[in-house]
Amino acid sequence: MDFKNHNLNTGLRIALVIILTAAGTLYFISAGFDIYFFVIILMEIIAVISLFRFFNRGNEELATFLSAVINEDSSLIFSENTGNKSFNRLHNAINRLNKQIREAKTDIIVQEKFYKTLVENSSTGLLAFDNKGVIKLANNKSRELLGIKHLHNIRQLQRVNTRLIDIFKEIQPGTDMLQNIIIKESAVHLSLSAAEVKMRDDKIKVIALNDISHEIDKQEIDSWQKLIRILNHEIMNSVAPITSLSSTISGFYKDNGNQKASSEINEKTISNTIKGLEVIEEHGKGLISFVNSYRNLTRLPDLKPKELSVKNIFESVSILVKSLKEEKYPELDIKISMSVDPDDLIVCADEDLFTRVVFNLVKNSVEALKETEEPVIELTAETNSTGNVIMRVIDNGPGMNEELLERIFIPFFTTREEGNGIGLSLARQIINMHKGSITVKSAPGNGTTMIIRM
Repeated sequence: MDFKNHNLNTGLRIALVIILTAAGTLYFISAGFDIYFFVIILMEIIAVISLFRFFNRGNEELATFLSAVINEDSSLIFSENTGNKSFNRLHNAINRLNKQIREAKTDIIVQEKFYKTLVENSSTGLLAFDNKGVIKLANNKSRELLGIKHLHNIRQLQRVNTRLIDIFKEIQPGTDMLQNIIIKESAVHLSLSAAEVKMRDDKIKVIALNDISHEIDKQEIDSWQKLIRILNHEIMNSVAPITSLSSTISGFYKDNGNQKASSEINEKTISNTIKGLEVIEEHGKGLISFVNSYRNLTRLPDLKPKELSVKNIFESVSILVKSLKEEKYPELDIKISMSVDPDDLIVCADEDLFTRVVFNLVKNSVEALKETEEPVIELTAETNSTGNVIMRVIDNGPGMNEELLERIFIPFFTTREEGNGIGLSLARQIINMHKGSITVKSAPGNGTTMIIRM
């Protein structure tokens, strides 16, 4: 029906042009040039113009619509009440198509915001860069892991760790890698995986980063627990010589299973007995002390968590440290400062175990400050942007190098002659039991910071 209407309109306009042409010709032959002839010519010109406009109107409107699409303008709306059914139908089709484009564009924007939010809030760090090292994507987690707020080129990673640039360039798409590196003077275990995306003529490498320090620490503790159980077994087996020595001493006072008379016991027997008992006492005390120390790693009591005031924990630890200093290091004049923000900050933990951890960390700082002029220990606590409690024990001691940083949490490892090497291992195990983490930040000559995240 619309097509017939369009043809009718076209036919009427052509007919009008033909009629006006014929009328003008006949009038010119009969009357010549006068005002009426020019009126007929004017009407014919108007009819021709109307015919051309009628033919071009649809094309012009379609061109206008396509131009708006190219310019990403989806606000253009054509009237569907033109008085011409053909144009009404064309305008309706254009408006519906325009609406679909507008809705598709809105959906794309919504999806883009959704994926951007998803990427930015992902617990996995995502980093993408091209062949020139220009960063195309660096989400919040990747910047947090790398300790850089604004990342534009991977060359900026030289400030974090010079190895990182080579690692990121060398890792092949489709491969996974584990790396233990130092980031801002802290040892971090990174799990890396790479992929490659082709965008036009550029190849974009996408790297996923995960800090698996907590998982590595847990596995490490599990492994060391197995080792400790073996050591305990072997240590208890070493008691056998003591038993043998006891049997030998007992033999001094027996003859065929019967107790000897006192007259049969001479000075040499008594002297050998005393020496043997001294050896047994010495070995027994050493073994008991050794076994009891290392059993602490495998026989921790069950947690009894409750809400604790961080300020109260710091104050309790401060009192314990003052007592320790007066007893063992009276010559040390250590300044201890505390900062808790907010003042009523709460942490959910086992009071005895958690206080023990903080005290052991401060105790280590005290021992590290024995040769430091104007020794200072700072205890700080605050919450980060994700609501976790961050506690720090900071000293201005001699600090540690990278080799020590990577080994201080290993059971049995100690740099002190009187140390047993379980303090920090025990501290990490207790914090892991609380679903938290403990890390260290240190450098030679720059002091040490122990960081607890809960």
